[in-house]
Amino acid sequence: MWTGIAAGLAAGALWGFAFIAPAALPGQSPLAVAIGRYLVYAALCALLLAREWRRVRALISGRLVRDAIVLGLIGNAFYYCLLTLAVRYANSAVASLIIGTIPLWLALIDLAHTPRSAAQRHALTLALLLPLSLVATGLVLINWAGLSQLQAPQGFLIGVLLAVIAAASWTAFAVFNARVVRTLPTGFGNSNWTNLLGIGSALGFLPLLPFAGLAGGIPYTLTPALIAWSLLLGIGSSWVGSWLWNLASQRLPVGLVGQLIVAETVFALIYGFVLGWRWPSGLELAAIGLFVAGVMLGIRAFSRAHAHTEPVH
Repeated sequence: MWTGIAAGLAAGALWGFAFIAPAALPGQSPLAVAIGRYLVYAALCALLLAREWRRVRALISGRLVRDAIVLGLIGNAFYYCLLTLAVRYANSAVASLIIGTIPLWLALIDLAHTPRSAAQRHALTLALLLPLSLVATGLVLINWAGLSQLQAPQGFLIGVLLAVIAAASWTAFAVFNARVVRTLPTGFGNSNWTNLLGIGSALGFLPLLPFAGLAGGIPYTLTPALIAWSLLLGIGSSWVGSWLWNLASQRLPVGLVGQLIVAETVFALIYGFVLGWRWPSGLELAAIGLFVAGVMLGIRAFSRAHAHTEPVH
């Protein structure tokens, strides 16, 4: 279990870079940064999969290809575009607060669908009340400044709706990706699934490109900084991060994996402090403390429950 927890936390640390990339590249559109990221990711995945092609081609079924494209679409391409539009129509604080509820929904899904006795489910529900409350409070604190200064722009409710759909999209990705990685063909392995998912993510962008104008177009200037960030995000955040997340999904219950997503927010904050050359405020420190405490208590609750039950397949 602890290997899965370490993998999930490391994935969050790598995914945190994606949140500060737009700030580090102010002259590039967020969509251009995303396309650079997923082009690098897909190219790397294609090269790595080509090396293994003779060994694994018989294991790649039409269903596995379909799963890679659908999950790549809803977990990367569709999710990112929805999030970009949500920030544009509403407010980044509101959008991040809604996205930050994903761990709560995954915990509820785990409670509802993992086979447990009534007594075990009741005990886990009670054990999760405090950690989930701490995580939710931390999310409110970290967004308090943005929420208190909010001036609802035109189309605000559309932005809120898009953020809710984005959260639902990534929640669905987390649940169904966990099912896929636990049922991969023998000999296929996590690395090959990561490669197939990367190609599926790039293909998932294609049907969305005609709608790029809604997200502010794709203006970009090919600079060394854009290339460097595309490599960092494509190789580190996407390939290594996905590999680590798939490993965590194989070894942990869905609800516990969901708690580890909070690491993405925490590391994004830390990177933002470094990028902005400033110390965190009191509210930000309190939020980080609540995040960490909530995740640690959530790990404790799920480790106790995991001793008596198996994750849903």
